[in-house]
Amino acid sequence: MAKIRLIVEDDEGNQTEQTFLLEGDLEHLDGIESAVEDFRLDALPKIEKALLEAAQAKRIAQEKKTVPDR
Repeated sequence: MAKIRLIVEDDEGNQTEQTFLLEGDLEHLDGIESAVEDFRLDALPKIEKALLEAAQAKRIAQEKKTVPDR
């Protein structure tokens, strides 16, 4: 069974790693295409969510620095 390991690194060098298993018949084109499509449907939303959460946290931290206390 093959697996894909994705490493996302931000501008500060912080890394997030996720591993995804490729399941199915990886010895034939149809099986490979199916496994890659399943990977795409599983991995990309998770990666997008992690990137959006990081961007949101960074934005909130910036807002806290610029908004004066009342």
